[in-house]
Amino acid sequence: MPVLTLGMLRKEVLTMCGICGFIDDDDVPLSDNLEMLSRIRHRGPDQVGMYLDGETQVGNELADLSFGRICGHLSLAQSRLEITGGGEGVQPITGEILTLVHNGEIYNHIELRKLLQHKEMASESDSEVLLHLIEEYYDGDLVKAVQSAMPLLDGMYALAVTDGRTLVLARDPIGKKPLYYTEGFPFYFASERKALVKRSGDIKRLLPGKIAEVRNGRIRIHDGYEIERTPIEINTMSEALDAYETAFDRSMDKRTYGLDKVGVLFSGGIDSVLVAHALRLRGLNVTCYTVGTEGSPDIEIAKKAAEELGLAINVEYLTESLIRDNLADIIGSIELNGLLQVEVAIPMYLAVKKCSQEGHKIMFSGQAADELFAGYTWYRDVIKDQGHLVLHNKLWEDIDRLYEDTLEREDRLSMAHSVEIRVPFLDRELIRTAMRIAPHLKLSNEDDVYGKRVHRELSMRKGIPREFAY
Repeated sequence: MPVLTLGMLRKEVLTMCGICGFIDDDDVPLSDNLEMLSRIRHRGPDQVGMYLDGETQVGNELADLSFGRICGHLSLAQSRLEITGGGEGVQPITGEILTLVHNGEIYNHIELRKLLQHKEMASESDSEVLLHLIEEYYDGDLVKAVQSAMPLLDGMYALAVTDGRTLVLARDPIGKKPLYYTEGFPFYFASERKALVKRSGDIKRLLPGKIAEVRNGRIRIHDGYEIERTPIEINTMSEALDAYETAFDRSMDKRTYGLDKVGVLFSGGIDSVLVAHALRLRGLNVTCYTVGTEGSPDIEIAKKAAEELGLAINVEYLTESLIRDNLADIIGSIELNGLLQVEVAIPMYLAVKKCSQEGHKIMFSGQAADELFAGYTWYRDVIKDQGHLVLHNKLWEDIDRLYEDTLEREDRLSMAHSVEIRVPFLDRELIRTAMRIAPHLKLSNEDDVYGKRVHRELSMRKGIPREFAY
């Protein structure tokens, strides 16, 4: 009998993509936005769309975007990766007043749609729900409308929205989806820096949880929304496991709606093992992707874990020729050439490339469990020198800084192959729950060789053998 997954229970339209655009008081060549869109086309090879001063065009190729003029004052564009829903989810989307492009996933869009039943919607798209939610708050002040909507959004997103006069950009509070802009006018924005390299002005990053307002030749940065600091209030292991299990299960449920097959970035470590195991228990067709040198202990552990848990695994063995053949593309993808950054990027790039070649558009990662549950070895020194309360603050600092290198690098690496990375441990409620847990339950003392105690104990509760949990 086939396993019934949550994704079979409802229809939805999900989209990942690249977005870009411009605004200026003077005319800007439309070719500027077409060129930017071409530079991020890898993020969304399925469809394209563009808005220019009130008119919207969509199509399968850039050549399908045909406007009656060659310049304009305000333009938004999207290059779409179709996850589910066919052409129904093509952007830009225009409502009664506003027009929006959105990169990401709003996981609670079904619940938000129920709050907007009085709105007439043309699709099952999460992006259309997002647009109407912002319109619900709009009273002429676009910044205030976005600020009001952001606390209700459970997901990862970078968005651009306009009322025809003001352009507003916003980014999710963790920084899972990137967004960059040029400081100056014309004002340009895009999902990746490479789209902006030919534009004038310094390239800036919109920080997580912030809003950029652009109007009348001025750029203003506003606070949007950040995940609030929760009190430490869970002090026993049993209570911690119950709370964490509930949050983890909900996070996995949100991220598996509508899916039947997925890839997993798989190291054999407990973070990726727990994610892969949870996916299999939900009835998904799971393939694990592992990259390393032949005969290395890490590869052998990954293969053994996959076999034990009944998971298909695809192993890519690193060779000098393989690295040499892909190195230029790796550097181009991450937009960095520092030795450490490139070294870290190589295995993920090759794993995602193989995942894409085998037809996957969604890949799961165990990223962020170390920051939430004190998994890095240097956290022991923090306890030894400064105690558990300082450790708790350090964990928050590291969560806040994940976007700087890790999340933005991983987004570019995955979207280079038109693959979306989903990170269950960066769920908003899971973060809040994990940070309610007393730090001594995560890492007991400076001699604790394992760390992530709550995380490992939950893994065993979920049926993962102790040899892989620890």
